[in-house]
Amino acid sequence: MAVATVLGLRPTSGWGDVFVLRILLSVGNIVFALILGALLMACVAIYSPETLSMMLGWAHSLKSLITSTGLNAKYNIWLELLLEERQLLLMFFTVIARIILALIAYPIILLREKT
Repeated sequence: MAVATVLGLRPTSGWGDVFVLRILLSVGNIVFALILGALLMACVAIYSPETLSMMLGWAHSLKSLITSTGLNAKYNIWLELLLEERQLLLMFFTVIARIILALIAYPIILLREKT
């Protein structure tokens, strides 16, 4: 209700329920993609450790590329401290998981819109 007032909208009956449902589905999608990304990374580690090792090397190269851009030292030190190869790799697998979830959800959304 407060969000609607701030935005200058007049909520109709059930508007709040739809708003909360959309937020919960969005957050749930992000959390599920993060968990699925971690599971994907674990599957690659179990079934193809040499591939994961190669990907860690790529992540190390990407970190080196990002931190060697010639930024001011007071900004670059934060990049060096906060960026890790494992984090970059988890972000990659999370993006892959989000793409998979989108491909799965797209036909469902199309069917829902037709009805």
